[in-house]
Amino acid sequence: MAQKSAPARVLAALAVAFSLILLSPQLAVAHQGEQHPSQNEQTDNTQTAPEHDMGAMSPDEVMWPTAESMQGMPGMDHDARPATLSGRIIRWLGVWHPAVIHFPIALLLTAAFLEAAAVIRRKPVYAASNKILLAVATLGAFAAAPLGWANAGLPAPDDETALVLHRWIGTALPFLILLVWWLKKPVDEAAQRPGGWGYETALALTVLVILSQAYLGAEVTHGAGHLAF
Repeated sequence: MAQKSAPARVLAALAVAFSLILLSPQLAVAHQGEQHPSQNEQTDNTQTAPEHDMGAMSPDEVMWPTAESMQGMPGMDHDARPATLSGRIIRWLGVWHPAVIHFPIALLLTAAFLEAAAVIRRKPVYAASNKILLAVATLGAFAAAPLGWANAGLPAPDDETALVLHRWIGTALPFLILLVWWLKKPVDEAAQRPGGWGYETALALTVLVILSQAYLGAEVTHGAGHLAF
């Protein structure tokens, strides 16, 4: 086996050497167009340091953000931690607004979906439980509205249009959902025949308003054009 493997090793070594010989001219041609700076140019480049090198600046020269310098900047006053206990409680309650508002939105859209299914399938029983869903949605909306005020704070002259619309539409929306709940027939009666035109109109209007409200809320949170493709 040793005698047979020796010629194989010699052939392998010759193949590697032959490959290197073939590749060496191509590597030389590839590097002909490259320009390497001389040692003096490299030394000059290393000695020329950028003017605004943060690592070379002393701590006294760094412009650290302070409460005075950040006062009046957009979003800074709202994000600042309140100094009083009541202010911290209000801010903590406002954090729950995005989580709570999803429940009345989902319940209202579910009620609209069941109403549409009842009309398409001609089975009013599909929407018989909407009275209960709308009742829970109403309670959730009345809980989410004050939490929204706690999250956004009191109105200010420099509030953006999206925030102003979101604030006041959100304030009126619980009463609109309450109207839809009041127009919805009880469970036993709703299981026999569909709702009247007043209920269906109010429900359709509320769906459009709550979708617009969700868009405005996302614009306030994520900025304009958040749904751009």
